[in-house]
Amino acid sequence: MNAASVDRTDQESAGRWRELLAGGGIKRASVSGAGVFKDAASDAAIREIFFGGTIGNWQLILPDFGTVTGPFQIVALDYAADHAGEVTFDLALESAGELAFAAL
Repeated sequence: MNAASVDRTDQESAGRWRELLAGGGIKRASVSGAGVFKDAASDAAIREIFFGGTIGNWQLILPDFGTVTGPFQIVALDYAADHAGEVTFDLALESAGELAFAAL
């Protein structure tokens, strides 16, 4: 999760050190993950969301950290296969609105 800051440094800044505006800027979150689809229906659902550019409400459970909920868009979807024929996926989500965080 990142927050873009607003630089308010000017020639009057103490020692000419960089000054940032508190609470300014834009917040965004990105999350990536990998796995194996449990069935063809879950694979199809993710592909439909990705290719449709759909923004959906997600609940992301991050073990030993917390839960993030809110709107995300799938911005990357990659597939790979090994020699045994198991197909895996990697996906990346970008926030598309206000998120909520609950610590575990």
